[in-house]
Amino acid sequence: MIRDDSPRWIHYDVDGMAGIRSRVRLPELALFRVPYVDHPDIVITVRPRVGGGGGSSTVGSKYSYREWGGSVTANFDIEPGNPTQVVAAPLLALSRHVLYTNVIEPLLRFVIASKGQMLLHAGCISLFGHGVLMSAKTDTGKTATILRLLRDCGGTFLSDDMTIISAQGVATRYPKPMTISAHTLRAVPHQRLSLPQRAALSVQSRLHSRSGRGVGKWLGQRPVPIMALNSLVQAVIPPPKYMVDRLVPCELGRQQAIERLFLIERGAPAMTTPVARDEAIEQLISNTADAYEFPPFRTMAPLLRVAGMDFDQVQQVERDVLRSALSNVEIVRMRVADFSWPVLVQGALRDSGPAPEPVAAPAHIPAAPLAASVGARTAAREG
Repeated sequence: MIRDDSPRWIHYDVDGMAGIRSRVRLPELALFRVPYVDHPDIVITVRPRVGGGGGSSTVGSKYSYREWGGSVTANFDIEPGNPTQVVAAPLLALSRHVLYTNVIEPLLRFVIASKGQMLLHAGCISLFGHGVLMSAKTDTGKTATILRLLRDCGGTFLSDDMTIISAQGVATRYPKPMTISAHTLRAVPHQRLSLPQRAALSVQSRLHSRSGRGVGKWLGQRPVPIMALNSLVQAVIPPPKYMVDRLVPCELGRQQAIERLFLIERGAPAMTTPVARDEAIEQLISNTADAYEFPPFRTMAPLLRVAGMDFDQVQQVERDVLRSALSNVEIVRMRVADFSWPVLVQGALRDSGPAPEPVAAPAHIPAAPLAASVGARTAAREG
């Protein structure tokens, strides 16, 4: 193998579970950047002319996404293999956030499932010595809750949006930059952001708010080049993103055994109630699906086969992981009409007493049992 050390290549290693070699910088993976990845799972390149057309299609194993407007739109190709090749049109590559969120992270979901783990839509922190997992629908208030808990109580941060979960009930960090809204900003100490940064947030947060994303999802169901529009908007007005230690003082963790799961939601009547494991699994699956609602995932996922897995197999592995991971986890649903989850979480953790002695998490969680079960299901299907 010829080693390409060209500075044009940027390398990321997600703690040994996924490797990326890219011609495009991916700020969401900044903490996973390394000098070199020998055997990447995904390789990202940019091609000036990725042709036009419309919609999703496959030729053999190659997946193509096309929008009307030819090569000036946000088209891309995915060709499965070892590694999976992603070819992005320049407009898509210009908006690195859109490329990552709408194309690369969905592929990482496949890759991580192939290792017997799950990329779950949930935040994870260690608070008062307890490993806490927190999940909610997109734009509920999970990020603000985590920031307030860290600000008021200290603690260790692993993630606020996506967390890697093993069947052994261990969470592995996935510390992407946080997207800050006007509401989330209330949880950030005033001195942490400058006056110009806070002023810019008034524009950025309006565009990248829940209502703004709702408009994007609505447009995605119409015959418009939604990826191109999204790429242009976010290239001109990027979402307000900051790493957690820029916003609140905290430690950054790597792995944490999960002891408590809080499912948070807004609504009435207010309630705090235990949740059975099977019900929690369905809620976590639903919350993760909600995070992938923006186009083109819904049409793309059923056509993909990445890291030897199709989407049905990915979802089955995810259910298997959650069923095992939650076997000894206390699960609570918290519904409030306001944003008072931090107070409720603190109370629940303090009432439970001191955390048990931590069990050391292995540096790499073996994935053989789940990988083997996937292989057996695949052989049965294809046999």
